[in-house]
Amino acid sequence: MRPLIDLPFLSHGHATLKDVEESIRFYRDFLGLEVVKTSPRTLVARLGSNTAIVGVTLGPKGLAKANRPWLEHAHFGLDLRGSDEVRNAFELAVEHQLQFNILNVGRLTENEEGLSFMICDQDGNYWQILENADGGYSHYFERQCDTKHALASFSGLELDTRTSILKPSLMSHMTCEVIDIDKSQAFYEEMFGLECIRLGSKRMLGRLNSVAVIDFLETETSVREHKMHNHIGFDVAGPEVVDVARQIIVENQARFGFDIIHKTSGSHGSYGFTFSDLDRNAWQI
Repeated sequence: MRPLIDLPFLSHGHATLKDVEESIRFYRDFLGLEVVKTSPRTLVARLGSNTAIVGVTLGPKGLAKANRPWLEHAHFGLDLRGSDEVRNAFELAVEHQLQFNILNVGRLTENEEGLSFMICDQDGNYWQILENADGGYSHYFERQCDTKHALASFSGLELDTRTSILKPSLMSHMTCEVIDIDKSQAFYEEMFGLECIRLGSKRMLGRLNSVAVIDFLETETSVREHKMHNHIGFDVAGPEVVDVARQIIVENQARFGFDIIHKTSGSHGSYGFTFSDLDRNAWQI
């Protein structure tokens, strides 16, 4: 079945920043991401995937207005290949916590997928450092992922010359919480055309021609406001495609229970719009 909106790939997740220079230092020198400053207030970061992280500076006042207790369920995941590497990364995170203004280094936890821990950075964004096989979560899916939309200049680091504190192999996922995972799966498959794999009664992976996946979690979080600042985005070929996509969203607002559909506008040099879905998660086309 063809999705209602024909989207090519999962292009980005959104993070909020206080100070773009300090964030670049954390992303590049601590986390080991490839980072480009795209304006005085914005950056783009990536690692091993055609899905990037877009960071936008809101400033301390802007961030203070956003009560975001749910952000731990909107984290980015960075893979290491083994448990020893995760333990070493944990020790390095604790050692360099003050140097990189890290708010919190969570405890090491282990489950059937391996060892992991969480970092809360200076801006309140969360990062999971986890043990994962090469290729991230690709082994859960039956077919090969079409990554023709990946930038041609980026094919991974065969010879790792990074001087960062951590050296993860892949930005494998971003998380997204939902209220009713069955309803949400129907929406994401029918509207966006996501390829979804259920890992349990309250967990699901979704991808769209991207190495990085969205890890959907059904939670009981009570506060779900302010998510426009931490949206997930899809890129399309031109402004006319954006306009068509917005019209489809408007026509299906009542059916899928969308909360807010913003008007199209130019944002950070691109033309698009954002809307919030039945789970009050924010999406950008």
